[in-house]
Amino acid sequence: MHSSRAGLPYLEGAEEVCGQASSATCSAQRAASSLGGPRRYREPATPKKQMSAEVTKFDHKGERYARDAEIMAIVIEVMSERGYAGTSMQEIATRLGILKGSLYHYFSSKEELLMRILNESHEQVLAIDKRISQQGLSPLDELLEYLRESSLWYLANVQRANIFFTDRRHLTGKRLERANQLGREFEIHIQNLIQKGQDDGQIRADQDVRLIARFVMGTVNNVRFWPNRSSPGPDAVQISETLVALTRSAISA
Repeated sequence: MHSSRAGLPYLEGAEEVCGQASSATCSAQRAASSLGGPRRYREPATPKKQMSAEVTKFDHKGERYARDAEIMAIVIEVMSERGYAGTSMQEIATRLGILKGSLYHYFSSKEELLMRILNESHEQVLAIDKRISQQGLSPLDELLEYLRESSLWYLANVQRANIFFTDRRHLTGKRLERANQLGREFEIHIQNLIQKGQDDGQIRADQDVRLIARFVMGTVNNVRFWPNRSSPGPDAVQISETLVALTRSAISA
């Protein structure tokens, strides 16, 4: 999957912002806060100029993303609970403790938030694949190692994975095109590994490469449903190893 890869403001604490203002201003701010007034002071400079390059990055489309894991965790939490259609920018802003207008200043829409989640998820899975591809494994072993590590990622990121697979359909325009392109590139990568495995006699050749790829992808994409949520059961490592063992048995020559 060697494909091309496809903001919220940095949320300063009241004390951090206050430290940049005069003591008189800070006293007034704290007094206003105790009476239910605004809690945050802003210097006249625009927020864009105050943000550092380390806080913000731009993807290939130029959309601004704040690299704040805690903020995105809240976004994922809300979308996972409500679903994309039931998620509102107001609720996200409320849980973040900011005004909705502040959220819109850095994210133009709910769809942009969704695309951020998809981009991040793709980057994380891509990093797994890149690391494995550098180990010099045979095609079959590389495929199985990818299944092992990616299944552990899915099991550790169930909410994120659910959004990735169920809410992608809500994207529109170029974002939807990009998401579909990433999916096609991933499938082609898996097909290439399987074809190489068939060529060297490791993977069974009596079945179509495309069907084996769909079997493999469907297995790992749905591993997030394997844990028993009503009672104790196998842990993530046991589930991952079972998935690998069953896949090896099914596709080995």
